[in-house]
Amino acid sequence: MLTQTSPQAFKKIFTFSAGSETFGLPLHLLQEVIYPEHITRVPKAPAFMAGILNYGSETVSVLDISKKLCLAAPSIRVHHPAVIINTSIEGETMQLALLVERFGKIVQFKDSEVIKRKNIPFSTGNTKSNKPGLNSASYIQSREAIRKFVSEELYRAGVKIRLLNESILFSLEELR
Repeated sequence: MLTQTSPQAFKKIFTFSAGSETFGLPLHLLQEVIYPEHITRVPKAPAFMAGILNYGSETVSVLDISKKLCLAAPSIRVHHPAVIINTSIEGETMQLALLVERFGKIVQFKDSEVIKRKNIPFSTGNTKSNKPGLNSASYIQSREAIRKFVSEELYRAGVKIRLLNESILFSLEELR
């Protein structure tokens, strides 16, 4: 007997790249993908805050995911997309623009396809231990930052997608 999976059993995420990693966030957070023409810097802001931009009639904080996760990334250019999300941080609803290197796909998956991990392993992409930078302080800091904000992984077509927990990625104190 065939059993039919209910539509509610599937979840959707949108994916994007930062550094050499692929990340995902729940699709219901996504409002729009834009290519910002002008980002105004904010004095004394945290390093991951790229600035602010006008989005419709609102002023939206622009946050650089690569810097938040301590990933090496190219400088901010007009060519990089920003993902506008609607989220709630510490009970306060707000819009944020997340600078990413590339916007990916919208992926549908079942909970059974997600792997929950306490210690997410990282492949170095090279089995030789003499690859430069793998034991550097910035590499180790990056791995720890990713472990802090990611507790689940999804494997789709050979690509590892790290699911970000948007509710702990930023705090109101950091954004003020």
